[in-house]
Amino acid sequence: MVRNLVTITLLTLVGMAVLYPYTAEAAFISGVVLDSENGQPLANANIRVVGTQRGVATDLDGRFLLQPSPLGKVSLEISNLGYATHTEELVVTVEGIKDLTVFLISDPVELDQVVYTATRTIQLLKNVPVATELITSKDIEQSEATTVSEALQNEIGIDIREDFAGQGVTIQGMDPERVLVLVDGSRVIGRVDGSIDLNQLSTQDVQQIEIVKGAVSTLYGSEAIGGVINVITSRNTAPFSLGAQVSGGGYIPSQGNDELNRTRIHAPIAGSALDLSLGSEKTRFRSGLRFDTNDIMDSDPSTAHTEGVEGADKVTGFARLSHDITPPATLTLGFRTNQEEKLWIEDAGLQSVQVAYDDEEFNRRVDLSAELDCRPGWAEVYSLKIYRSQNTHDWAKYTQTDNRIRRDFSESDEEYLEIGGQATRNFGAAHRVIFGADVYWWDIEAHNLMSSALRSDFNAKINAWDAFVQDEFILNPRFTLVPGVRYEQHEVYGVHISPKISAMWKPWDSIRVRSSVGRGYRAPSSKELYYTFNHASAGYIVRGNPDLEPETSISYTFSVEHTYKDRSTSRISMFYNDMENLIDFDSLGVTEEFYTGIYQYENIVSAWTRGVEIERTFLVGNNWRYGIAYSYLETRNRETDQELMRRPKHSARFLVNWHPEPWNFRLWARYTGAMWFQDRFGTDDQVSNEQTNPYTLWNLAVSRELPHGFRAACKLENLFDETDARYGPYRGRTALFILSYNYSTQQ
Repeated sequence: MVRNLVTITLLTLVGMAVLYPYTAEAAFISGVVLDSENGQPLANANIRVVGTQRGVATDLDGRFLLQPSPLGKVSLEISNLGYATHTEELVVTVEGIKDLTVFLISDPVELDQVVYTATRTIQLLKNVPVATELITSKDIEQSEATTVSEALQNEIGIDIREDFAGQGVTIQGMDPERVLVLVDGSRVIGRVDGSIDLNQLSTQDVQQIEIVKGAVSTLYGSEAIGGVINVITSRNTAPFSLGAQVSGGGYIPSQGNDELNRTRIHAPIAGSALDLSLGSEKTRFRSGLRFDTNDIMDSDPSTAHTEGVEGADKVTGFARLSHDITPPATLTLGFRTNQEEKLWIEDAGLQSVQVAYDDEEFNRRVDLSAELDCRPGWAEVYSLKIYRSQNTHDWAKYTQTDNRIRRDFSESDEEYLEIGGQATRNFGAAHRVIFGADVYWWDIEAHNLMSSALRSDFNAKINAWDAFVQDEFILNPRFTLVPGVRYEQHEVYGVHISPKISAMWKPWDSIRVRSSVGRGYRAPSSKELYYTFNHASAGYIVRGNPDLEPETSISYTFSVEHTYKDRSTSRISMFYNDMENLIDFDSLGVTEEFYTGIYQYENIVSAWTRGVEIERTFLVGNNWRYGIAYSYLETRNRETDQELMRRPKHSARFLVNWHPEPWNFRLWARYTGAMWFQDRFGTDDQVSNEQTNPYTLWNLAVSRELPHGFRAACKLENLFDETDARYGPYRGRTALFILSYNYSTQQ
């Protein structure tokens, strides 16, 4: 049904375009864009002729020259990140229009926010042809989220998979290894058991988080089978700003937990942060540092294993320097780092006797980037970026007896280097074409030691290059077609081609119909290809397989969105993902040493996911915001004819936010239905006859603005202490108290 509906929609859009031809003669428009509060010029504001792809961006003085421009009645749409979109109605003659002055107002409603990820071009959320979901800095602040994983908790179609590999994200039933995570468009490396731990990514300098569901390999290559999460960091505009934050709290067990002393807070949590911004006419600098710590939170102290949250100490930091070399060119240098140490207790899973071990894990990632943005020229925007990331992951298991003898040890070092460029050019009034190319080198070295007798070493270097092109084609003012294709040459797998076509139809100003069909793929990781992980203390071993083939998918999406006076948004989305050659563990049997199993990576899974998502958000008055969403998901492993593991069929989200200044009250809930379950000694996507229990997590955040730039907040997560030591959730009721201070010369 979904395939037919998508096909009919695309054919309809192409056919209807004949009824709305677009022609125009040319003139010019020049002017300046200013901040309405302080009159300062706004650089990089976007000016677009409504109904066309003709547009331009302002320079450092906020000035622009739009040439050519259609004659007659013209609607200009002026937008900038963090400001409400402004529409200017003009009548353009052959003499053109000079010295137009436009004032933009800050604090836009969500639909006026600017997004980038879905098309790799700057667009308004309400006008982007590919369905995009957005978490704004205001959402992050009002939910008191300190990590990206916390910020994503209330998004429909997204589940945070929490285990000792970290907090990975599942999108529409697609595993974390099939979701690409980016920061400012650059790949985040350091997967453990296939997951990028989103708990390592701080929200300290995050402007917004953009989510695109379904295959996006045309623009982003491997790993983007299930979707892309792009964390966009903020840009400094203030001559001077200073921010600081301290927080503290812990786990508050319920009255029914007799194993714990209920007279005090357990598993203390603490955090502190500091950030600084400096700016001049041509140079801007922003930096920050954050420290977080929490003790082990165990929901079942009667067992040796930690059923809950590992103890962790974490330091994150960033620095960014931007300099305007010449009026049309800006150079940005970036630095980000994360350093984390985690502790927990693991038992060996033996049926005859309980053997407990102390587990210690160390993670460190350092990212460096240099980006040059130029405008104008042959194209409207040029971009050249060099990005290098280095990640270290060390893990050790010690006996709790015998003087803490090291039983297992593994270490891995990844180095990732990418050089990429992109150009965006308008061809006439109807075509906005982006051209891009990337080349990357990925080097992984790992060592595994079992006691002192068995050692395995691993080193692999993989490189690939690609080129892509995409055309945003306005067939007429109400129909936009976006075809694109990516060509990738991989060192191991040769050529891979990923096409995609998307379309948007606006039958009325308040309704948008979006549809897309695209191919996705994921090249096997070096570890899946070559690495042997010997974990005999827990009774299993996992072997790489150099004969693996890339995973492939076809993704279909269709959505209808209705907006009412920028006060409410309703959306219904349908999706279908067809996946082949999925890589999973294949059991080769058991031995006395490997009593849990001997496993090898194989292309053994053919599967599909499909479902429906229904969302509604609306504003009441100036202070109330409501949101409700429901997702229905079906999955199937064709090899076993069973549903995929750990995917809830039913899930729902609820939100109410009340903002009587200077207060803010936010209550939100997340319902997760039953799903098929295997314990930590099992493997994913195998047959199971055990289901988890459904649960609902309620959360509350209260904050108040105080004089002189201070702000106080309290957040209560999992209000009713809903935990299950076997199935999850594992994190019990926690309270966090926050005090922050912000000063800016723009205040």
